Amino acid sequence: MVIQLDELIKVETPLGPGYAIIFESGADDNFWTVALSDTQAIVTFRQNQIRMGRCYTYDRGISDADMRKRIKQRSRP
Repeated sequence: MVIQLDELIKVETPLGPGYAIIFESGADDNFWTVALSDTQAIVTFRQNQIRMGRCYTYDRGISDADMRKRIKQRSRP
């Protein structure tokens, strides 16, 4: 099954950061096709080769500390 993603998912790959654009489930493994940020290359990786990248609203200038504060504020009753 091949799924073209409606929303890009920021990921970290062995070749650098990028955005997952297609997910493909195979009989023995899952594959992610990624558009690499630095080289603009389109590369397919096995699922165990990629990790979710940090994406606080698509890198709109929110630091880790700011995001922690926002999460903490919203989790209060």
